[in-house]
Amino acid sequence: MEALADPIGTLESESPPRDAVEWLIDNANAYRAVLRSIAGAKRSVWISQLAFDADCVAHGDSATDDVTLFDAIVDATRREGLDVRILLNESLLLDTATALRAALVRERVSGIEVRGVSRFPQLLHAKLLIVDEREALVLGSPFVNGYWDDSSHHPIDERRPTRELGGRPLHDLSVRVSGPVVRALTEVFTELWDDVAERPAGIPSGVRIRVASEPTDAIRAISTIPRHVLALEPDGRTEILSAMENGIAGASSLLYIEHQYLSSRSIVRALIAALERSPELEVIVLLNQNPDVTAYRGWQNARLAETKLRSHPRVGFFALWSAERLSDDTLTLNQVFVHSKVIIADDVWATVGSANVDGVSLHSYGDDFESWLGERVFRDVRNFDVNLELSENDEAIPGVIGALRRLLWSEHLGENLESMPRPDGGWLQLWREVASANVALLNSDAACENFSEPRSFVLPYSSASTPRAQLRDVGIDDGNVDLRFEPSWLEIHCSPNWIRNMFA
Repeated sequence: MEALADPIGTLESESPPRDAVEWLIDNANAYRAVLRSIAGAKRSVWISQLAFDADCVAHGDSATDDVTLFDAIVDATRREGLDVRILLNESLLLDTATALRAALVRERVSGIEVRGVSRFPQLLHAKLLIVDEREALVLGSPFVNGYWDDSSHHPIDERRPTRELGGRPLHDLSVRVSGPVVRALTEVFTELWDDVAERPAGIPSGVRIRVASEPTDAIRAISTIPRHVLALEPDGRTEILSAMENGIAGASSLLYIEHQYLSSRSIVRALIAALERSPELEVIVLLNQNPDVTAYRGWQNARLAETKLRSHPRVGFFALWSAERLSDDTLTLNQVFVHSKVIIADDVWATVGSANVDGVSLHSYGDDFESWLGERVFRDVRNFDVNLELSENDEAIPGVIGALRRLLWSEHLGENLESMPRPDGGWLQLWREVASANVALLNSDAACENFSEPRSFVLPYSSASTPRAQLRDVGIDDGNVDLRFEPSWLEIHCSPNWIRNMFA
C-alpha cells in the first residue's frame, strides 16, 4: 500500500491495483477530500455521521471558494441514478436528522434518503463517507461548523462559531482509503442502514452475513456495536478495544497516543502492562485538558493519578495550544481542542477512526464511572464506532504509519521530522525539551515577536481545572496573555453545550 501522491488519479481505474492511503490532517484537508470524492461519484454516496448541519461550510482559500457540504451533496443528486444515503444519530442526546430532512424539503430536493439511529442512550458515532463502494473516508469530525480548522490553528477565527467547543481551534485526523478494506467498511455501513436505522414504513429488517476483514489484512475495518441490535451478533462487537489492547501489548519502543479522551480503565491497564513488559518503551500522549464533556476531565485525571502514569519516567503527557501576536506587548492564546483518535506503536501498527479511548466507544460506558450506581446504570452502554487498524506485516504497507507519525509531530513540534532519526535521549526527551522551550518562549520578552504568525505548539499537560490555571501550573506568566477560552464554573462542571444540543 502507498500514500496517495495523486489520490483522484489513483482511484480513477475501475479496480485499484492495490490498497492506498491518504492521511488528511485537520478538517480543512478532510473537507476538501470529501468535496472531491462527492464530485467524482458515479453511482453512490453513502454517509454515516454523528451530526450533519445543513449550513456546515467547507472553507476554501477565499470566501468565494466556500461551499456547504449540503450543497455539494444536493448538486451531486443532479446526476441521474446516483444513490445518496445519509445515516445520522437521531435521539434525545443529539438529532440533526430532523433538521436535515426539513432542509431537503425546503429546497425541494429529491433523491436523498435520510435515516436515523434512535438507540438512546447510545450514539451513532461512526463517521464514514463511501463513494461508489470503491473509496472511503473514515472521518474524525461531525459535519458541524465549529469543527472546521486548518493547520495554522488561529487562536481567533470567525469561521469557528463559539457554539461548539467555545470557539477553540481544533486538530483532527481523517483518512481516505481504497482497496479491499472498502468492502468491509461498506458492509458496516449497510448493516447499520438495513438492520439498525429507523426505516420508512414497509421496509423489512434484513439479516446480513457479514463480510469482515481478515486478521492478516494490512488494513482492517473494526467496529464497536452495542448489544441486542444485530440479529446474528446479539452480544454486539468490541473489536476496537481488542485491537487497541493487542496493538499496545505489541509495542516495544514507542507508543504515541493522540486522543480526545483517555478514561478507559482497560486501555490504561494495557499501558501499564506494556511499560512493565518492555523496559525500552516510551509512551507519548497528547490530550485535552478541558474535554467537551465535563465528566471526562475528572475521569481522565483520576486514571492518571491512581495509576501514577503521569510520574512514570518513560511516559509524557502533553496538551496542544495556539498563539498569535495581538499587539506589540500582548499575545493571544487559546487551547487547541484535540479531536483526533490515533494510536501508533513502533511505526508498524496503528488504529485511527471515530472511537475514543473511553468506555462508551470501546465496550461499556459504565466502566468509566467512579460510583457503583453509575457503573450499574450504564453497564454495557456503548456507541456505534468504526476504526481502521493498520499493520505493516510482510512489508504490505511500508512507511505509511511512520509517515503519519512524522506528519503529526511536525505540526505539533514545529520541526521537520521527515529525516530525523531517533535522538540519543529518545523521542520523549525531544517532546519534553520542545514543551519546556515553549514555556520559556511564552515567558520571554520575545514572545510576541516569535508569534507574529499564528501557530500551534505543545505544552506539558496540567490537571488544573481552567486554562489560566493550567498555564500557571506549567510555569507560564499569564500577565500579558489574552486568553480566549476561559470557561465558567458551569462550563467546567455541567457541560451546558451537550445539554443545549439535546433540546436544540
